[in-house]
Amino acid sequence: MKERQKLTAITAKKYRIADKKGKTKILDTFIEQTKYARKYAIHILANEGRIIGAVKKVRLKATHKSKIKRIYPHFYDKAVLVILALIWEAFNYQCGKLLAPFLHANIDIIVSEPHFNVDEEIIAKLRKISAATIDRLLKSNKAKLKIKGTSGTRAAAQHMKNLIPVLTHFECIEQGDGLWQIDLVQHDGGNPSGEFCYTLTITEVKNAWTVHYALKNKAFQWVYDALNHACSVLPLPVRIFHSDNGTEFINRAIMTWCKQKGITLTRSRGGKKNDNCFVEQRNGATVRKSIGYLRYSGDKGVAALQAVYTHYDNLFNFFYAGRKLISKERVGSKIRKIYDKPQTPFERALSSDNTSEIIKKHLKNLKKKLNLMAEMKEMQQALDKLSSFAEPVPEFIPRTGGMKPLLFGSLG
Repeated sequence: MKERQKLTAITAKKYRIADKKGKTKILDTFIEQTKYARKYAIHILANEGRIIGAVKKVRLKATHKSKIKRIYPHFYDKAVLVILALIWEAFNYQCGKLLAPFLHANIDIIVSEPHFNVDEEIIAKLRKISAATIDRLLKSNKAKLKIKGTSGTRAAAQHMKNLIPVLTHFECIEQGDGLWQIDLVQHDGGNPSGEFCYTLTITEVKNAWTVHYALKNKAFQWVYDALNHACSVLPLPVRIFHSDNGTEFINRAIMTWCKQKGITLTRSRGGKKNDNCFVEQRNGATVRKSIGYLRYSGDKGVAALQAVYTHYDNLFNFFYAGRKLISKERVGSKIRKIYDKPQTPFERALSSDNTSEIIKKHLKNLKKKLNLMAEMKEMQQALDKLSSFAEPVPEFIPRTGGMKPLLFGSLG
């Protein structure tokens, strides 16, 4: 900025004494050097350094200096941030672009609960708060929650992968209704040794309908039971199951079961995680956000996790809005993405021409039986109990001599 000011002071003198054609050339060069808007450049070149007569015997010199930053009173004060953070934590830590429409649509129901009971002034501010303001206010809260989990996917044998067709990211989108991506999330606490629980995430690409199943481990028995149950209770049809290349999905037993059910089993390309991107996004946005990274194992861990998912799936599918990417284009060094209007999976299914009237009627009946605040309360109670079932993370003892590494501390 200081260099621009020096350049402005020098150029302004030449600009004011030049003729019309000369001014145009000087202005074009000045704009190219400073990247100023044309009207702004004309204004500062015409006035920089000019001596202006104010009153008798008083002369003022115009200078091109940066303005003093104005300090405005905070409209969204600390009281708004406190209640906003409570709502953000209670309803799945959603980003501003998703939390804003959810908040505007359900604010009356939310504030009817004593836990969220606030005065009318704060309610009026929450009714019109924007997505950008939500993200700005919650920036420090989000920074405290950043963490990274682990992955234990083991690629299936090549001869098994050769029997299953490959679908890329774009081919998955083109399949339309009925394609469900599946994946496992492990709850190992950061150490993938021993036995621990998994979450099977099943999400439909077209309408974003998502369900979760807690598994004792990733043995075929539990994966098969969860997929079989999902086929019987999902309100939307199942045509294709699409997975990564993990052995828990790419095996002969799952292939045989899919053929018996009339379901096509497809897989991603090796090392191409984006081919399964829809369910991968759900793993972070749903499982990790709600469950976290603690370690759970055994039947008690499964029951505690499933108690959360029973209510969370209802909230996600019927009340939590999401956006889908419509198009993207490169503009210089940036990519401009265009998303559709935020909608819940329930709303997407109802608006789809491919959804039959019978399914739409069934979905509406399911929605009538649900109460937003009741589901949220029961999910919160399940989450409060969940942490008590977390187990200590195993510790490896360094290998010395011929001894094998020990789990869960020393022999001591």
